[in-house]
Amino acid sequence: MVGSFLNVLIARLPYEKSIIWPSSRCFSCFQRVRFTDNIPIIGYLRLRGQCRHCGAKFSARYLWIEVATGLAFLALFVLDVLVNWQVNSTVATPDMLSISTAITSFPRWAMFLYHAFLMSCLIAAAAIDAEHRIIPPMIPYVGLLVGVIGGTLMPWPWPNPAAAVNQLTADPVWMLPEYWGKIPVGVQLWPFYGPTFAFAPPGSYLLGFLNCLIGAFVGSMVVRIVKGLFELGFGREAMGLGDADLLMMAGAFLGWQIAVISLFVGSLTALVIKIAMMILVKPPAVPPSSPVGGEFTDTRELPFGPGLALGVVVTWLAWPWIGVGTQYLFFDWIMITMCVIVMCVGILAAGLLLRRSEPAATDVKV
Repeated sequence: MVGSFLNVLIARLPYEKSIIWPSSRCFSCFQRVRFTDNIPIIGYLRLRGQCRHCGAKFSARYLWIEVATGLAFLALFVLDVLVNWQVNSTVATPDMLSISTAITSFPRWAMFLYHAFLMSCLIAAAAIDAEHRIIPPMIPYVGLLVGVIGGTLMPWPWPNPAAAVNQLTADPVWMLPEYWGKIPVGVQLWPFYGPTFAFAPPGSYLLGFLNCLIGAFVGSMVVRIVKGLFELGFGREAMGLGDADLLMMAGAFLGWQIAVISLFVGSLTALVIKIAMMILVKPPAVPPSSPVGGEFTDTRELPFGPGLALGVVVTWLAWPWIGVGTQYLFFDWIMITMCVIVMCVGILAAGLLLRRSEPAATDVKV
C-alpha cells in the first residue's frame, strides 16, 4: 500500500500536480481506475499492466515500486522488530526476546516506522531522479521535518538505556583502539561527537535535536562543497542540488557520519548502476552531445539520486561493521580536518584532469 502511494508521488510530483486530487486515472483515456484494480501488485497482474477501458499499457515501474517497497519493509521489520540489530550489535548482554514479545515492543515498532519513512522517501526520490533527473523538494524537506521530530524524541543511544554509555570511561578518547566497537548504536546511530558534552548528555532531547541539525547541515554541505569544487575544476555543472537535499534528509535521520560515508558509497553504487546500464540497456540512436530539438543531450550523464539513495541504505544497514573501521576518524578533529583538506584538493584536481581529457568542442550548425 505504501508502494502504491509512492507511485502517486513518482507520477505527479515532477509535474507539480496534487497528490490527493484527482483519484487514480488512466493517463490515456482518463477513466478512473477501479478500487479493485488499484490493489497493490494484484491489480497490476490482473490487468496484465493494461487499462481496463482503453487497453493502454501501464509502466512496469508501478509493479516494481510496490514489490521493492514491500520487500524493503519486510527487511526493516526483521532488522528492527525481530532482530533489533541496533541493540544487539553493541550491548554486551543482548536482549533476546521471543517473537511474541518482540512484536509487541513499542521501541522496536517506533524504530521500524521511523526507518520505514526514510526508506520510503529514498525510494520515491531515487525513482523520480532516475526518470526525470530531478528530486522534488517536497520529498527531502518533508523527510527532514519527520527526521528532526523523530530524532529529537528518540535521542542517542535510545532504545539503549543511557546507562549503556557507562561501559565507556568517564572521559574517553573514542578514537583509541580500546573503544572501537563499544559505542552503543541507537536509532540515531552515533552522537555528533564523543564523549558527549555536559549540556547535551546521552538520552537528552537536546542531544537528539543537535544530532539532527548537525547531520542535516553536514549532509547538505558535503554535497555542495563537492559540487562546487568539482565544477570549478571541470568547468560545467556536474551535480544537482537535489542530491544535497537528499543527503540532508539522510543526515537528519541517521547522523552526519553516515551522511559523509554515504556520499562515497553512493558514488561507487552509482558507478555500478552505470556499468549495469551500459551492459543491459541498448544505447539510443542519438549519439552523445547531439542536437535534439534544438538542445544538446549527453547520454553519458547518470542521475546520482538512485546511487546516493542506495549508498545511504548500504551505509546505514552495514554501520555495525563500517562504524568500527571509521571510529578512529570521526572522533579526532585533527584527522577530520586533514581528511577534509585532502578530499577537497583531490576533488578539485579530478575536475581539472577531466576538463583536460574532454575532447575539444566543435561547432555544430543547427
